[in-house]
Amino acid sequence: MVMEYVNGINLDEFMVFHLEKKARVPIDIAVFIVSRLCRGLAYAHKKRNTNGELLGIVHRDVNPKNIMLSLEGDVKLTDFGIAKALNLMYNKEGKVIAGKDEYLSPEQARREITDERADIFPCGIVLSELLLGENIFADEDPEQTIQNILEKPLPDYPKVRPEIDDRLHVILKKALTRDREERYQNAEEMLNALELYIYGDGYGPTNEKLAEYLKDYISPEKYKASGLTTRSDMI
Repeated sequence: MVMEYVNGINLDEFMVFHLEKKARVPIDIAVFIVSRLCRGLAYAHKKRNTNGELLGIVHRDVNPKNIMLSLEGDVKLTDFGIAKALNLMYNKEGKVIAGKDEYLSPEQARREITDERADIFPCGIVLSELLLGENIFADEDPEQTIQNILEKPLPDYPKVRPEIDDRLHVILKKALTRDREERYQNAEEMLNALELYIYGDGYGPTNEKLAEYLKDYISPEKYKASGLTTRSDMI
């Protein structure tokens, strides 16, 4: 994890631009973005100290505003400093357990102790949001949002967006499984599933393709207006 400048936009802005144009994010672009997100999380989750012991890093606040897309097509996850924030929930052992309501894992919503699997569920939410154009759990009432995370049935993705095939549907359902024992057990496992999906035929999206998509789709004026350079704890 390093401090660096990123010339680009965050994923929330990226999705807002699509909503403004009443357009959907292409499936391969959506899957590519989340695969790079999982790659960054996998790196963080496997970080060790000088004694070779896992540091136990869990982001706990994966959401579109913390995901940067650079003009070069890189995907960066920011704000690993969540444990220092003042408005977070803690369990009795003092561990941070929650970030933004609509991107919580069920175990965070239940105020349980979390591990790296708590970062997988919001990756599923982000992928779902990129594909459908909305957060499937969000509600104006925060309590209802929490209830949705715990109980609301998942949509039948292929019915909502027919281009979503059965293979991608399986990935979404596994990432969004409420029982963390049945979820992807780590970010690398989800990364492998996503990469098999987009590269299984030998060719798929690249950083260069994402960069071209950003330049073609989002006007220079909007780049200029968005305050595009950010600096934060990121991977």
